[in-house]
Amino acid sequence: AKLLLSQRHLALQAQQELCPPRKQFVKRGLATINHQQTNRIQRQHNASEIEMMTQTKTKNALKSSTQTSRLAASSALVVGLSIALIASTVSADPCGMVPPIYTGSQSQITRVGLQKTYVFHKNGVETFVIRPGFSGNVDTFGMLIPFPNPPELRKVADNTFEQIANAVDPPEVVVDLRLRRMRQRGAAMEGAMPSVAMDSAMKFKAKNEVTVLKEEAVGMYEVAVLEAGSAEVLKKWMDKNGYQYPEGMDKVTNDYVDLGWCFVAVKTKVGQKDGVDPQPGQRKVKPELPKGSVFDGNVQGMGFRFKSDHLVVPMRLSAFNEGELRNVVYLLTDSPKKIRSIPEEYVVRQLKGQKLFDNVSNPLPLRIIGGTEKDIPQHQRATLPQRRDPAPKNGVAKDLFASDLLAVSTGNLSLKHEEEEKELLRIGEHFGLRGEAMDKENSLALVDARKKTTAEGLDMLKGMTLTLVDGDFPREVIAKDNLTFADYAMPRSRNNNLNYDANAFGPGKKKDGVLKLGAIDWADVDQQIANRQRNVNFGLYGLIGVGMLGMLGTLVYRRPSAGAKVAIVVAVAVGMLAGSAMANDKVAAVVSDNDMIAKLENSKTAHSAIESIVSFTKESESNREKMIKDLLAVTTKDESLAKRGWAIAALGAVGGQDVDEYLLNLHADQNQKRVVRTWAAAARVSNTRTVNGLIEKANLIKEFPALGRPIGMRIVEKMTSDSESADPEKVMGVTQKVPQLQAALAPMIIAFGPEKLGKVMLSAQDQNVRRIAAGYMGAVAQQGGEGAAEVANAVKAQLKFDNTAKDVPWSNGPLFVPGIQWSKENATGLVGNLIRWNLWCDINGKKQQQQQIHNNIRSLGLARAAGYTSPGWNNVDCVSWLQSWGSVVGKAGIEEILQEQNVLGNQKYDSALDGLK
Repeated sequence: AKLLLSQRHLALQAQQELCPPRKQFVKRGLATINHQQTNRIQRQHNASEIEMMTQTKTKNALKSSTQTSRLAASSALVVGLSIALIASTVSADPCGMVPPIYTGSQSQITRVGLQKTYVFHKNGVETFVIRPGFSGNVDTFGMLIPFPNPPELRKVADNTFEQIANAVDPPEVVVDLRLRRMRQRGAAMEGAMPSVAMDSAMKFKAKNEVTVLKEEAVGMYEVAVLEAGSAEVLKKWMDKNGYQYPEGMDKVTNDYVDLGWCFVAVKTKVGQKDGVDPQPGQRKVKPELPKGSVFDGNVQGMGFRFKSDHLVVPMRLSAFNEGELRNVVYLLTDSPKKIRSIPEEYVVRQLKGQKLFDNVSNPLPLRIIGGTEKDIPQHQRATLPQRRDPAPKNGVAKDLFASDLLAVSTGNLSLKHEEEEKELLRIGEHFGLRGEAMDKENSLALVDARKKTTAEGLDMLKGMTLTLVDGDFPREVIAKDNLTFADYAMPRSRNNNLNYDANAFGPGKKKDGVLKLGAIDWADVDQQIANRQRNVNFGLYGLIGVGMLGMLGTLVYRRPSAGAKVAIVVAVAVGMLAGSAMANDKVAAVVSDNDMIAKLENSKTAHSAIESIVSFTKESESNREKMIKDLLAVTTKDESLAKRGWAIAALGAVGGQDVDEYLLNLHADQNQKRVVRTWAAAARVSNTRTVNGLIEKANLIKEFPALGRPIGMRIVEKMTSDSESADPEKVMGVTQKVPQLQAALAPMIIAFGPEKLGKVMLSAQDQNVRRIAAGYMGAVAQQGGEGAAEVANAVKAQLKFDNTAKDVPWSNGPLFVPGIQWSKENATGLVGNLIRWNLWCDINGKKQQQQQIHNNIRSLGLARAAGYTSPGWNNVDCVSWLQSWGSVVGKAGIEEILQEQNVLGNQKYDSALDGLK
């Protein structure tokens, strides 16, 4: 927040935090950004004051002048958001304090945020879906949930609850025509103000929405360019993805949101937040790995479908969780409900099944601002079908509703496609594949099966009712008994999105414009436009006709002129967007008399079959060739996707150079399903025996992101097989070569401890590895306990002054120091050593090393902790630093330093004693 005070302060701060060789770059960068951002602000601001622009030319000119002044001042705010990017792209030698790497919470599990629950009940079948919110060390996480009958378990999409909320209140597609209409009016006015070019119409994001426009690596940072609907949702996204949201910035952030601005989030590429992204499958930690070496995140969303004559939600155990107990419950039942023992006011919305059906089936609502559908230009019409497609926003909820209803109608607690998905998850677990990327591939593989389920079950939704309950459930009520329900219809006066918006979890807001529901008949719209134009033309020519008759009455001796020709232009209807259909891989099933291959059908027999296959291939070369041929036929042609996956697993277990080449061809085959290609790539990883080989395979992560986890696991396993001989510098070097492995290797790096990390910080050949080591030392310090003291002591020990040294301890590279919360004692000890090294460098003519020392001890954090004042951001003069340090240690302390290096009595250095007591 302090960086947003003024442009002058920002420029100064940027210079303070960068080495002197960077200053000219920063000045040029600030000037460029000022120019670009001022133009962008001007465009946005002009768009926000459209109505003012339609006033007279004189007033417009005055307003334009005033706006320019205001925008020039506002542009300073943008610079603060750009400083980090400027600094990270500079090629000059880096140096200075390094902020701690953010590796997530190490605390015990604590309940945080909203507890969201979906409950379905009909005809004795109940579904219970949860995705709890917790904060803490994922190693200590666990769940305990009671059920009246043994449930069928399944994984649900991680964004299930967001999509359910979108099913209640579908996000609107906004078309803002105000600027276009203003331009049209302006073009017709004499002397109208010139229009300001804009990249696009004003953008209005849904309050609960964050859009990632771009993600990329920039030097040692990861950068995400974001559009957000509010400061709150932006903070949630940043926290979830391991970014630090600046405290106290909500108001400013919301101002930018109102202007339609985007945001840039930056973090170090190493040490992403633990336990951030929910992952599929069971958590498994190899005992020989360092403590905390987990490669999955916190709990995934889970669904439990079971038989229950009466609707009941087993939530009693949740009362024993620490933290707030605000619950949001989505209840899909035959009739509207309330929770017994919970105030009726907690029922905030109720939707009849037909409305819910429409919300997940019809195009998203269209809000038109500054006009009607008749005013929407053709190029915007063409994009509306895609923008209004409900599937990306609430398609998951649609599938969820349909699946539960189909389970009731068929009497099966687990549907075919749900069992298939669990089988795919088990194959992924075999290869160590988890995460969002793998979830997407599994979902694509089963898209046809899901569509079939939806088509068969969704129509029954029309007879249901969705009740939404939101509130801080009394702990004593939850602890006392399971939640039970009674019939209840909420007052109509409260049952609207102004009273409660499902996406905002609170009151909604009135919005400008006209809201259109359902599809738009553009042919009819075009006909209305044509009719309106025809009426205008007829009216015009009617007036002309009257005038002509008058002229004929007075000028009868004149010959009338020919009548005017009227041209009527009919608009062309918008073409339909053609969607591409996924290729269906259904071919004839491979029939084999080999019992071992037949047992690859599912996980119940696949593991034993793979063991038998490996043994069979070892018996003879002919057996091996035949088995590989049969397995390859299954992997490419079998109708059963699960069987293909287990056949690939068998090939990976057989191994060999020839198998590796076959698998390479398979994952390179664009005609195969993507999930099959990913399995083939993962099988190659499982068959790789060396660290260098794994690093080479890591090049596949860009194409197959899910490979990051298994490759990271294997590398850590190899490097920690002998933990005493593991090389910290080599481990951190791997994170430079393969950025996707940084999160996986973070726990291992931290486990090396401050002493080993400190050595890498001062001696690594790669300057980026030095920086990373300093950042991890900061991460250790933030873990609590004795960590901060251990880090401080390690840094002081590594930088202890030695008058007999031939060079500085950080020779042949930059000097980095962890930017932690230094105590007065530790800060004094560290700065005292660096002041001595500064004098030593001055005596020995090492100007570059002096500059590096200066860049560290000028830190405001160190200065505040130790009690001195920097002699100036640009002043690296040794005598000035001695004088500044004298304010802490006094004249006697400086004399001791000079005496120590045999320069007491030297006129140059004795001048530092002037004025000291």
